[in-house]
Amino acid sequence: MLSELNSIDIAGWKDNPNVCVQLGNVIEKAVWKKSPFEPLMGKGENRGIRTYSVKNDQPYRPRLKAPLAGDGVIGNADFETNYDNLEILSQTIYPMVVGNSTKSPIKQYSALAHIDFVRESTDSLTNWILRVRDKNIITALANDFTNCVVCDATNGYKDTSNEPSVQSAARKIKAGDVCNVRALRRAIFMAQSGVNYKGKEAFPIKPINSSTITESGLSIEYVSYIILLDAYAYEQLKNDVEWIEMQKYAGVRGENNRLFKGLVGEIDGCPVINMGVWTKTEAGFLNSEVSDEEYLRHINAQNHTTLTPPSSYADSQPVCIGALIGAGALVMAASDTTRFYIDDTQDAGRKVVCGADKLLAISKGRFVADRGVYTPYNNTDFACIGIFSSKE
Repeated sequence: MLSELNSIDIAGWKDNPNVCVQLGNVIEKAVWKKSPFEPLMGKGENRGIRTYSVKNDQPYRPRLKAPLAGDGVIGNADFETNYDNLEILSQTIYPMVVGNSTKSPIKQYSALAHIDFVRESTDSLTNWILRVRDKNIITALANDFTNCVVCDATNGYKDTSNEPSVQSAARKIKAGDVCNVRALRRAIFMAQSGVNYKGKEAFPIKPINSSTITESGLSIEYVSYIILLDAYAYEQLKNDVEWIEMQKYAGVRGENNRLFKGLVGEIDGCPVINMGVWTKTEAGFLNSEVSDEEYLRHINAQNHTTLTPPSSYADSQPVCIGALIGAGALVMAASDTTRFYIDDTQDAGRKVVCGADKLLAISKGRFVADRGVYTPYNNTDFACIGIFSSKE
């Protein structure tokens, strides 16, 4: 990214207010480009993370239409004999400003300190905004699952039909209950057929349509569910004999198919992505040993009626938290641009401060009917299923 700054006259920022605008645009572009979630984002209903533009921190209400479920009319019957219900679902999310800044040493240490400092700060602030946004996505996704698959050492996945909640189902994890193909296929089946962790009817999840442009200018598209695992769960999956066998016929990946960063294979046409592990410096996927304090630091409580830190999914055995997602799994309201600031008046003018911020709200897609009409989508995860396995 630093190479993109060569075309910007950073030294002339005082006389040209567009310099800060240009630096903000560089950050915004890089934040999208570097994220493993980029292929899932978009404004359309078929995206895994549906994005909305906001200009202030006022509450925002994304809306969604539920499919028409009526029988319609046949033959000579009048329309008025069987009107359908147009269900408009919505949820309220609350954008907040997230930002960070850096302060230089005194300018006298180098004649170029103020230019180099701005340049280096732009790169570092980009990485910070990227990490904070992606951690917000991950915490929102893992919060308060309403459907799940729990891995099992013997049968592939556990019978959770009698469990009162997803949290209690996940707490059944014991040592040896590692991630496996059968459990992931169960999650795909549940998404396709509309079954919940109790074995009861829910609603089918709409698959994601994700696309990107390769260097050759060709568009590659996936219409499928996406399975997101942490590094522990993926290492377990790699040792599953069924996984090893199926990847022999999965097709070409790597340099010739770079739609998703971290793509490690497919199950029944659904990409499996290694999202890494959450650390203080990396936005990987969560496990129950990530502290509740760290989790709560990266989730906007206003956007969630219930908070379930990672520890709430585990009993005595540590648990990995993965997910299958479909279209509309998450909603994100954000400003279209990142604002960049330069101030050289600090410490009697001896030091430079650089800062960047943007409006951001991220929540799991969980809609309610505006008119109180019953719908199976009401206050339920719209397009995600938790995948729990033993962390070992």
